[in-house]
Amino acid sequence: MTIDDAYAVKRADAPAAQDSRRRAVMAAIVGNTLEWYDFGVYGFLAVVIGKQFFATADPYVALLQTFAAFGVGFVARPLGSALIGRLGDVAGRKAALLATIAMMAFGTLAIGLVPGYRSIGIAAPTVLVSARLLQGLAAGGEWGNAAAFLSEWAGPGRRGLCGGLLLSSVAAGLLLGSGICALLSTVLTADELGDWGWRVPFLVGAALIPMGIYMRRNVDEAPAFRLARAGTSAASKPHFILPLARATCVCLPLLVASYMATVYMPTYAQLYGHIERSSALWANTLALVLSVCLAPLVGHLSDHYGRRPSMMACALLMVALSYPLYALIATGLPFAAFLAVQLLLTTVIVGFTGSAPACVTELFSTSNRCVGSSLANALAAVLGGFTPFISTWLIHTTGLVSSPSVLVILAGAAAFMALLKMNETAHAELA
Repeated sequence: MTIDDAYAVKRADAPAAQDSRRRAVMAAIVGNTLEWYDFGVYGFLAVVIGKQFFATADPYVALLQTFAAFGVGFVARPLGSALIGRLGDVAGRKAALLATIAMMAFGTLAIGLVPGYRSIGIAAPTVLVSARLLQGLAAGGEWGNAAAFLSEWAGPGRRGLCGGLLLSSVAAGLLLGSGICALLSTVLTADELGDWGWRVPFLVGAALIPMGIYMRRNVDEAPAFRLARAGTSAASKPHFILPLARATCVCLPLLVASYMATVYMPTYAQLYGHIERSSALWANTLALVLSVCLAPLVGHLSDHYGRRPSMMACALLMVALSYPLYALIATGLPFAAFLAVQLLLTTVIVGFTGSAPACVTELFSTSNRCVGSSLANALAAVLGGFTPFISTWLIHTTGLVSSPSVLVILAGAAAFMALLKMNETAHAELA
């Protein structure tokens, strides 16, 4: 009996199974939203945070140091993905998801409470970097375990939809962070934001996390994991390295293109597009609203028409459109035109990423689905996390403000080549 067959029988036999699935999906989505809110707020307030934690009069150096600390969280993700992904494959998806959300809470609270450089000197950036490392470990295990958990609870014909909901929850977390940061930038003066206002989003996030922990404690384990542990699932797929390489390439637009278009875009728009901070953050907030709405639709359509067609088309659009659109932003567009460009970029990216979680989890078997999906996402995240740092360095070195677009182009090209070599997985059974 395959996992999908067993799940189909279970799904049909009782309303209780439907209720369990709804609670599991909600627990994964709400917890993921809160975690990505906590993880993304740092990027939105990078310019302000740099002035508080790094002792330099050069704004370029302070920004580089701040984005380096942002990137450190992504360097930790492969280790987190290996450790927590393995925990998910051995002890269960539920145990791993509880571990990730607790770790994220501690890291977020530390950032919100630690005094600045002027108060405690070098200890301030040390605590900041340590907190980002802890957040990175949590994020490394979160995505793959959540993606596996949702795919296995979804059952046949719904994996794309649930994967799209996972992407929607990531965007929702970033949306919540961007919206709060935009609100604070609007109602507070620059001095108030720099003195204490930047701490508010972190403290709000730490206060909300216990709700996610409660929801995850009160759900059932994923059906596929229970079947595998009972020895009733199909044999595992024999290969791991090739699926991992392909899944990593598929994850590159998730981390590189998405972070360029959301987390880094407010900074890019302020510094090089001459958009006011509050306007840039509000535009980013609207783009994230679009992501939240569009990702589940893209995933749902991929359940019917396949993952590869839309993903390959959008990968090619990333390659073709990134340079001219980033160059256009750098000309100093009026707000309405800048918003239109960011929404276009977002549509192209979500057209790819909405199907990606299902596509990635379908490449692995139940025995290594968590660790494989987590590692693929984390390896891509090493580059993705440093996109703001690399972008800042590229512009400073080349003098070409549109040079960061090369990162999106490379991510789209790598994903296209991987998909070209892959079979369609939308209608295949989970192993």
